[in-house]
Amino acid sequence: MSSISTLRTRASVLVLVLVVQLFLVALVRDPASAAVGSADDRQLTTSTGWWTYTGVTGSQVSSLLSSNNARITDLSVVDPATPTFNVTMVRNTGAYASGYWWYYGQTAAQVSSALSSNNARLITAQAYPTSAGTRFAVVMVPNSGANQKAWWWFYNISASSLASQLSSRNARLVHLTQYPGTSNFTAVMVSNTGTDNTGWWWYHHTTTSSISSALSTNSARLVDLSRNSDGTWNAVMYKSTGPRWYWYYGLSLGSAVSRADQLGERIIDVTRYGSSVAVVMTRNTTATNEKLWNLIGPEVDSGAYGFYLKQVGGSVLAGLQQSKQYEPASALKVLYHAKSIREESLGNTTDSTVVTYHYKNLSDSKDGNICPDNYSTTTTTNLKNADTLMMQVSDNRMTRAILERYTKASVLSYGTSLGLTSTAINHNIGCPTDTTHNRTTLSDLGKVYEAFQKGTVTGSSTWKTQFRSRMLNQSNFSGFKNAICPVVNAEATALGRSSATATSFCNAMTWIAKGGSYQYGSSLPYQVSRDNVSLTGVPYKRSGVVSPRYFVFGEYVDGTTINTSAESTSVDTARGKLYPEALRPYIRAALATW
Repeated sequence: MSSISTLRTRASVLVLVLVVQLFLVALVRDPASAAVGSADDRQLTTSTGWWTYTGVTGSQVSSLLSSNNARITDLSVVDPATPTFNVTMVRNTGAYASGYWWYYGQTAAQVSSALSSNNARLITAQAYPTSAGTRFAVVMVPNSGANQKAWWWFYNISASSLASQLSSRNARLVHLTQYPGTSNFTAVMVSNTGTDNTGWWWYHHTTTSSISSALSTNSARLVDLSRNSDGTWNAVMYKSTGPRWYWYYGLSLGSAVSRADQLGERIIDVTRYGSSVAVVMTRNTTATNEKLWNLIGPEVDSGAYGFYLKQVGGSVLAGLQQSKQYEPASALKVLYHAKSIREESLGNTTDSTVVTYHYKNLSDSKDGNICPDNYSTTTTTNLKNADTLMMQVSDNRMTRAILERYTKASVLSYGTSLGLTSTAINHNIGCPTDTTHNRTTLSDLGKVYEAFQKGTVTGSSTWKTQFRSRMLNQSNFSGFKNAICPVVNAEATALGRSSATATSFCNAMTWIAKGGSYQYGSSLPYQVSRDNVSLTGVPYKRSGVVSPRYFVFGEYVDGTTINTSAESTSVDTARGKLYPEALRPYIRAALATW
């Protein structure tokens, strides 16, 4: 196959063909920090875009590479007859930017010729059987600049001979697969000397439990995994130097990708066997995302969770699963609120517009918590009261009344006009069922807050004030200052600012928010959906005058099983830490201007 991209350097390539016997080997070198270039993606943890696919043809791979602006980092053959492939790729930019070539249906001589012509080195190679004989699917990168290494590849080589080659060349493996019809291997290795040196081990024809044991014993992480025709495994592992990583087997590819996305990981190796895959992952988070993940990730062992920080009119500053649909419970009410304020500001409704709501017991202070669909008794109130109760005490009765006043179709249409793309109203809030969850994303809800701050909901100062005052805000909810002022005080002290300055700063912050919570079941264990989304004004100063910058922040857990009261507390405690920690660096930067 023709190359996907071209590069222009020169080097010599050594190709050896050896046929010898199988032998189990573990090789270790003294640990250090291996020098890595952009092509050595399995040793990189810079956050980037990534994709993995299974059962795709060569032409489909080419199309995906083009549409994703990507390059291949892992390639294996699924069906030799077609052939089809497992392919993993990263966005070919930034820390991962590199020239590359990929080929399939190649003889060993053709691979060697391409390596020489391209002045390249292999990063992955697999031999597979065809009617015309053994062929190779390979990925190569330029062997120049930061990617340049002394390197070798071998095929149809036994374990004992491979061990000898590794020892004599003081090398380490980067890729290992079974050579078809034998117990031998196709192997790619690089020099393990100088700045390329790192501690490493390799195992072959072994079990997953043995691999797990070796990982623990060696304090190592997997960088390459493959499966043999007899069901045993081959593993290459490097000394673990700190970043989070995971490996799983017995999953579907879709489940593996979902798990990686949830963990803030990037899949670096996929091995397909039957309908299952085994995958190896490594960290794919920014420093900020990693800090926030460490607050929430260890505390949530089921369902989904995510967080999102964006400056209004600016870029996304942190995010995990912010585009994943989840059940927002009452947090979705901010969309109803925005629609109502919009219509009032246009004069289509007024504060005194009558709305009808369903109720159970008007004398019960908790009547607003009911599912209003369960009761046929009705009464009326005015729109302003309904909107305020909906947003300040999360009254479900008033929420249904407002939705019916404007209609679901109109509310959703308005959301679309604000840029929402993943929001669905499938039940009246307060009345969820197993099959009628509402759906939205943190980025969708964030767009409502951002539209308000930008003046898209209303440009009227009067109605902007009404939008804020009918919600929980810094003036009517003490929980805001209880959460954020300790951060302000700590950062002010660190910057040498006085306590009076810290107090003035905290008093100058603004905040509006809407949260939600569903509990499915009355006794433990039960599942929950909980979230909160807010808009914060951080008081930067310019020439001594406060010039706020605004930030949208949201977080959620969804479908999470709570087994004990202590677990419920720990999850909510972790959730509560996300907001102040996400805002901390911007509070610090703003305090520096005071």
